[in-house]
Amino acid sequence: MKPRMLQRNLATLLLTMGLMGCSSQKSFQADPPFTVTDATARMWTGGREASGSGMELQMRWTPGDNGTARPDALYFRGHRMEAVLEDTETGMVLKGEYLLVAPSKGDMIMHADGREEVGNQPPLPLPEADFPFELRPDEAVISYTRLSDGKQFYFKVEGIKEKQGRIYPGRQGQ
Repeated sequence: MKPRMLQRNLATLLLTMGLMGCSSQKSFQADPPFTVTDATARMWTGGREASGSGMELQMRWTPGDNGTARPDALYFRGHRMEAVLEDTETGMVLKGEYLLVAPSKGDMIMHADGREEVGNQPPLPLPEADFPFELRPDEAVISYTRLSDGKQFYFKVEGIKEKQGRIYPGRQGQ
């Protein structure tokens, strides 16, 4: 009798955990309160060794009725980026950027007297280990907040075009 009760309890526990796991999955909105077009991604490299390199994602943003949503974050190629809205001459642009190669830091001062180490910079934070979406290289996700009630939603952008990389010039004479 005990093995049967143990099996029933185990099955109930597994079913409960499975249902809880389904509710935590993020679902995509089919009709968000904004429009995005012309999504592009571009690699960039700084002109000086200390500049590093990275990836920039940008797209045209057309808000819906009275700006009912605010973008929070962009998820692209395993990275989470802060979503930044810029008002340009040609309209609103939604941008995000992440570093691929962190800028190199200068020498670190190690000294018995801690006051001599004041100029040292703290280490960069480690990259996020958990990426909440499975996306193809030409897909991104916009996380946005509905302003009327503060609820968070997700919208998948597909067909992102890769632009030619940009190499920024270095300063002359250095």
